[in-house]
Amino acid sequence: MKKIFLIIIVVTVIGGLISCKKNNSDNSLKQQENEMQLHNNKIISLIQQFEEKMHSSFKSGEMIDIDSAVWNMEALQNYGYAYPDSSTKEFIHKKSYYTIPIDVYSKVLMSDVQVVNSLMEDTLAYQLSQFPEEVKCMKFWDVTTDSIVGSTAFLSAVGGYGLNLTGPYYGFDNDDDWLWGTLGQEYGTPPLGKCDGTMVGVSDGSDELQWRLNNPAFQSGEPIYFFTDLETLETTGFDWDDIGGVYPLYVGWDYPEDNCLTDVMLTDYLMNSDDIINTYDYEGGLRPAGKTFESVYIRDELLLLPNSQGKHLHYYLVTYGIPSFIPPPN
Repeated sequence: MKKIFLIIIVVTVIGGLISCKKNNSDNSLKQQENEMQLHNNKIISLIQQFEEKMHSSFKSGEMIDIDSAVWNMEALQNYGYAYPDSSTKEFIHKKSYYTIPIDVYSKVLMSDVQVVNSLMEDTLAYQLSQFPEEVKCMKFWDVTTDSIVGSTAFLSAVGGYGLNLTGPYYGFDNDDDWLWGTLGQEYGTPPLGKCDGTMVGVSDGSDELQWRLNNPAFQSGEPIYFFTDLETLETTGFDWDDIGGVYPLYVGWDYPEDNCLTDVMLTDYLMNSDDIINTYDYEGGLRPAGKTFESVYIRDELLLLPNSQGKHLHYYLVTYGIPSFIPPPN
């Protein structure tokens, strides 16, 4: 009887400990959610304040730091126009350039910021209008200060655009073999298609990798409404360890031949790309600490070498940012 009573006490104590741990875990999760909510609310408040100033007619001579101006213009475009959660089959980068007067203290007039911000809005709308596809959207707008020369700051903005809706990716089927890529595709050269001569003008190896990476099968159930603090990092297979001369991202062989990438090769490149893109830099990947993958654009490049040699390769431009899970007000 005492033994049974002791067992009951032990079970009760263990149950109490489990209950305490569960309550602590729930409280910690709730605290994290509250902190994220507060952070998102603060970000949206800052963007809305900036938006009001962009639409005001003040002549106060107010000035702000160039870094603040860049952050706010980028955040406002993403807040107002971006659809980062849209699943699209095609993905394209468009770059535009701007200048703004700057003083010796790296400050710019708010009235000049208004002008540049308006130009960005017009450029975004114009770029989007140039795509003939019926379904299209802007997925991100990444603004950078390229240089400061004298009293002028030179800025650039990369707009990431998605075309034609699709669903989460599926893997490569047997005999799903594609030519590696297409030089000059961004200038209108039709994609080379499959290794068997079909699908010319439709897709190629890099396109097939790109749309899968931008539409992963496993996604967070919480929708992302826009990003802030965007940055785009560049990488190729040469940036990572090779195994016997084989790189984790595509680097060609037998130049100038257009290599055929079999379904097995493409699957390897897909898995390697996913690992590199989503692993934090302090763990050996590309992803910056505290940021989330937004999208990747794979450009087909030719690296010229001495003695008329060269290598075809996939050039990755990977964009990351801090996501907001709160929708902008209607």
